[in-house]
Amino acid sequence: MPANWTDDLCMEIGRIVKAATPDGWREVVVHRCQLGTFSTTAITYRTADGSSRHHHVEGLDGPFDQLKFAQYQQGEGTWFVCRLDYAPRGKSYNAMMSTFDVEPPFAQDIEVPASAYVEELTKYPRKPELIPPWMRAGWPEGVPLPGSASIPAFPPAVEEAGPSWPPLKEMVVRTIGRDDDPGLVVLGMAEDANGTGTVLLFMMSTEEADEQEIRLGMDTYCVVRDQATTYGGVSACNLASRRLTLHFTQEAAEALDVEPILQIELQVDDDAVELLRTSLREILLSGRDDQRPHSIHL
Repeated sequence: MPANWTDDLCMEIGRIVKAATPDGWREVVVHRCQLGTFSTTAITYRTADGSSRHHHVEGLDGPFDQLKFAQYQQGEGTWFVCRLDYAPRGKSYNAMMSTFDVEPPFAQDIEVPASAYVEELTKYPRKPELIPPWMRAGWPEGVPLPGSASIPAFPPAVEEAGPSWPPLKEMVVRTIGRDDDPGLVVLGMAEDANGTGTVLLFMMSTEEADEQEIRLGMDTYCVVRDQATTYGGVSACNLASRRLTLHFTQEAAEALDVEPILQIELQVDDDAVELLRTSLREILLSGRDDQRPHSIHL
């Protein structure tokens, strides 16, 4: 990672917001709240006469996603709230990034999807004592908290090299469970009977997607593998003789670090297989049509 990467990203955000400034402005304040890829952005332009104007500016999601990664400290997490202040002249800026707050970063009228909590901690693991109380309160019941030992992968826009280990091609599942949390259904399968080892989660929201979720492509099911997350991406699935075969799009396979065809041996009882059959069908057929598998045999 370049030593000045954070500075470069803050400068890039400044360039984008400055390009949209109204006449006579003297300061612009960018206030970003972000959990996983779910976010809100408030941009305030202050003018010489003391008035303020609020604008929506496109093109900020990519730089802010990378800024979260650039600020990640292993086991400590990354920021939830980022404030950047810019002046009309020069390249200087003031930055404030908050990585731990007792109170939630979002306004009370913002409904944060449960999948955003899972996405944040799978991408940016934290030690248990550094997980804020509001995050524990919003965490989906029955979904295990990720460990803090893993290090997040580079986002696609700045990735310099492939993984140092082969993508997952086969796995054995010894436990399967489902949790119906308010607004979220989670189907989980794990390598070990106690729910540890390699874990694969399939999640769907039971609530109508809002404008931001649609814009971010989060209006479909979500697949989580250890520290990786993708929305949609299962092109086909087949269950036969206690073997589940999942076909992923190339983009989803790269995001999850799995082969495009993943073979899963089910070493579970008949009730667990039936739970998998009914729940996986329900989840994969949720959300927008273009992300549903073209072939399902369950």
